[in-house]
Amino acid sequence: MKQVSSSWCVRPLLWTMLAFMAPVSWAAHPPLFPTTVANHPTIAAQQTTPQNPAKAGDSGGAQVLMKAMSFQPAELNVRAGETVVFRNEDIFAHTVTADDGSFDSGLIQPGESWKITMPKTASLAYHCRPHPNMKAKLVEQAEPASAGKQAASQGLPGFNPPSKPQEFHPILVNFTAALLPLAFLSDLLGRFFKRASLNNAAAWMVLYAAAITPLTGIAGWWWKSTLHGSLPPEIIAVHQWLGTAMVLVLIALAAWRWKIQKRGKAPGASYLIVTAIAVLALIYQGSLGGLMVFGK
Repeated sequence: MKQVSSSWCVRPLLWTMLAFMAPVSWAAHPPLFPTTVANHPTIAAQQTTPQNPAKAGDSGGAQVLMKAMSFQPAELNVRAGETVVFRNEDIFAHTVTADDGSFDSGLIQPGESWKITMPKTASLAYHCRPHPNMKAKLVEQAEPASAGKQAASQGLPGFNPPSKPQEFHPILVNFTAALLPLAFLSDLLGRFFKRASLNNAAAWMVLYAAAITPLTGIAGWWWKSTLHGSLPPEIIAVHQWLGTAMVLVLIALAAWRWKIQKRGKAPGASYLIVTAIAVLALIYQGSLGGLMVFGK
């Protein structure tokens, strides 16, 4: 097999990769989305918006902390008519949004609080709108809960088809996060063991990744447009532009890889080096996404 000289081929390709993947250090800061309150007869009359937050000294028997990207406790027993105070002790802004749409606190900034009065209902499930993995529940009780009965075990969540950008985006990201590193490994093994089947598999995986990544980028921009500034601007700026660059890089890699595939040869050093850089960029991209969703 003819060996590809990589000394002069790699240099312009590396500069091209750096030009594609260099993230900008600035981004527009869209205004915060308006607070939305549904016409719930009990809650709407009692809640306090983040612009007029509950003070740290407010007295109330029930309290939920937003901390470490979670509601603590995840399930709280409260009596009808009791005030529940939500305090944001996290580094990100969160919302308290009812699953049934009956209330929405709007963005609660770090250090601020928000409160509602528990209506007479069996339970109220809620979540954080920017971070849908944050879920919790208020459960009505007739008598004060004893110390040993406050925590209740939660069962497995039911299956709900994705319908929001923050649900579509992680699903699509996982395809690329798996396909590109596997394609790179398959090409390395195929070259080392001289197995054409491994190189053929790698070519198909890169093609699949290039086909899915544009949809991932669209879902990511859609997600950002719905958050309206609830994520750290300096992180989301790098994340969005690096993700957009990865769309172009993967399309270029797929075209390059299939050109090699048509010649019936294993990829040379130049292609493998560029693919390795793309894998490292993908890992960094994933770490930024994890930081925004799960915190430190």
